[in-house]
Amino acid sequence: MIHRPRSNRRAFTLIELLVVIAIIAILIGLLLPAVQKVREAAARAQCQNNLKQIGLGIHNFHDTNYRFPTGGTVPWPAIQFGSSAQTQGAGWPYQILPFVEQEPLYRNTNHNNVVSTQIKIYLCPARRNKAFYDINALMCYASATPGNAPNTWDQYWMGQTWSVPTNAQYEGIIVRAFTGGAGTITMQHIYDGTSNTLLCGEKRLDQRRYTNGDWHDDRGWSDGWDPDIVRYTGFKPDKDDRDHGYSCAGVGFDCYGYQFGGNHPSGMNGLFGDGSVRHIRFTVDPIIFNSIGNRKDGMNIQTGDL
Repeated sequence: MIHRPRSNRRAFTLIELLVVIAIIAILIGLLLPAVQKVREAAARAQCQNNLKQIGLGIHNFHDTNYRFPTGGTVPWPAIQFGSSAQTQGAGWPYQILPFVEQEPLYRNTNHNNVVSTQIKIYLCPARRNKAFYDINALMCYASATPGNAPNTWDQYWMGQTWSVPTNAQYEGIIVRAFTGGAGTITMQHIYDGTSNTLLCGEKRLDQRRYTNGDWHDDRGWSDGWDPDIVRYTGFKPDKDDRDHGYSCAGVGFDCYGYQFGGNHPSGMNGLFGDGSVRHIRFTVDPIIFNSIGNRKDGMNIQTGDL
């Protein structure tokens, strides 16, 4: 007969098992914020890179056409396919397509195929990797246009939404087509300096509507002069949230869809006229923020101001 020695090992007691589970839970609790921070840092870096690519596209457009692209004419315009003429109804995101590796799309003459094409660099990964309103592919970035002063509603539409106010003078880098100076704005017209003037930045969006659009986020990158592709520095930037009824101080109506913003913890990413991308705090002074949207108001902005 063979005698096998008895094992001295014993099973975990219930108390030991609970202690192990508690330790694991504590470790997970410690790791999750760190993982979240890593993810946010990666999303923010990718967002910044998207804006850099957009900046290169705009600068290459300028070098080729000797002017900046325009903001288009009106909301939901007809597209002049394959054209970056000063009469183009679609705004700057369409006009720079050949300069962001989208030449075939620029040459495509099928309206539905064009507007439904998702362009990766037009989306911030902190929000969404794809987004559509009906068939329209959406975007997360907009060019900047200033107000006369913070919390004033005077410059964006210039009194006309569905037609163009041809005598209006817009003072951003990208201006409305057919208006004063449209199609002729060059680097030399950024009198405050390219490093002091906001060219493009993240739009403020409703977190509930990231993937299926909103009233200000419905035509997407193929739009004309509309909050889809142009936002207003007359209103302070703010973080994305779920309060769609947000009203700006001194304005008295829902200005949410005209603001810049972002889904990053402390601020938004902004592309400046010199091609640099900088972080702009949500706590930025409203006078300073409105000023950086203006290419010629004479205010000198320091990096620390943002």
